[in-house]
Amino acid sequence: MLNFLNQPYKEHSSKKENLLIAILFGLFIFLFLFLFKPFGLSQLKTSTLLFITLGYGLVTFFVIFIFTFLLEPLIVTDKWTVGKNILWEIFMVTCIGVANFFYSLLAFDKDFSIQNIPAYTKLLLYSIWVTLLVGIIPSTIHYLISINRKYKKVLKEVAIPKEDIVSWEDEVVIKAGNPKNSYPINPKNILYISSNDNYITVVTIKGDVVNKTHIRGTLKAVESDLKKNSQFLRCHKCFIVNLKYVDRAAGNIQNMKLILSKSDVEIPVSRTCVPFVLKKIQRS
Repeated sequence: MLNFLNQPYKEHSSKKENLLIAILFGLFIFLFLFLFKPFGLSQLKTSTLLFITLGYGLVTFFVIFIFTFLLEPLIVTDKWTVGKNILWEIFMVTCIGVANFFYSLLAFDKDFSIQNIPAYTKLLLYSIWVTLLVGIIPSTIHYLISINRKYKKVLKEVAIPKEDIVSWEDEVVIKAGNPKNSYPINPKNILYISSNDNYITVVTIKGDVVNKTHIRGTLKAVESDLKKNSQFLRCHKCFIVNLKYVDRAAGNIQNMKLILSKSDVEIPVSRTCVPFVLKKIQRS
């Protein structure tokens, strides 16, 4: 239990979200009291009930607003824990109860006097208790939503990024930007693709046989043809390489080459592409 209370706690809500939470809490208190009329509120006229319950909602909103925007930035630190947050929430609810107590005195036109301190003490404790009971509902809803958001955030952080998922099409049709071209090929058989002026060369392998096919077009258009296959990488202005066949990188940042496992050709890497290429090679 102590380990749980000592766990780090950090809320990731934005200022806009915190403001919305304060508004929703206040709105909930107003609607709950107005619609269900608990604690003797059913004896009030509708117009009076509307005014009184709206006041309780506003009291809740302002106390939460003060705690969230004025006090928390001064109190909450990087060493904030689950236990500290629970105590902070209890303290905030207690303050809402105290504020409701003074609002009740004002709303129901009760004069404060020293002689009535015992009675007012009971009323104060009752106000805090009622605030706690009613506040459990929106607090529980907020807690569940917060846990759900954190759970989704964790799933997102541990999930494999889309760019790391290896995807292949059974067949691609390389047109290279030229509508007259139609070169169907299994993308897994492509070693690399190079460009020379207005022509591209598609180098494929099947078994141990390497073939070259020359097509009129641009390398940029070929990138579009291959976009659904994650293992192709534009590593140079004149080369697209299939990471499936990259054995290793050789050289340095000034003169890096990709060594293919099925070919004696060394694919050059542009200096500006080196960090990205190394990152992709490590992931593949």
